[in-house]
Amino acid sequence: MKETIKVAGMTCGCCVGKVENRIHELDGISSIKIDLDKSEVQVDFSDAAVSLDEIKDKIKREGYQVD
Repeated sequence: MKETIKVAGMTCGCCVGKVENRIHELDGISSIKIDLDKSEVQVDFSDAAVSLDEIKDKIKREGYQVD
């Protein structure tokens, strides 16, 4: 399953790294693509292993707002 999540507050490469590392902690993640200019995180994952809400929660725990 591929989803695009709007994330507010990411401003630099360090932010991108934090979000990527946190999401990669979850099982079932195939790929992550972050577009800083659009404030979007595109995640390809197995919905049998992880839910979209779990992914969003990981991003929120890093201090970013998720729409």
